[in-house]
Amino acid sequence: MGQSIKQNTDGSAGLAGPGGGDGEFVVVSKQYDATSVDQTIFVASRRYIVKSVIGRPNVAGTDAGAVTAGVNISADGTSVSGGNKVHASTINLKGTIHTNQVGTINTDGTEILEAGSALGINFTGVLTAAVGSITVTLCPA
Repeated sequence: MGQSIKQNTDGSAGLAGPGGGDGEFVVVSKQYDATSVDQTIFVASRRYIVKSVIGRPNVAGTDAGAVTAGVNISADGTSVSGGNKVHASTINLKGTIHTNQVGTINTDGTEILEAGSALGINFTGVLTAAVGSITVTLCPA
């Protein structure tokens, strides 16, 4: 899966892969709070590779049980929770506030976001007071 640096007609740079397009990196950031539910945050118009997942609690959840989030890839017609998680561990929404939690990205093919598939956040547990954000960086494939 080779990549080439290219210069776009507007003067910007990108990574050209077999998927075409401008080769732009895409950064998707989603805030969550106590009312958040599983949700799609991005639908791919071309093939991408997930390069990083970073969670950052601003207010830690207070529920007695585990409160976590995972970033999943779901095919068209599949729920967020029915998709495949792209990182090895979960993001602890009760973790230390204002501290980044960097997910270890899978390398078994589940990190590939095919055109038409969705990237989503799958929450588990009761979020109660949890507030923060999750950022995902994608690069063209």
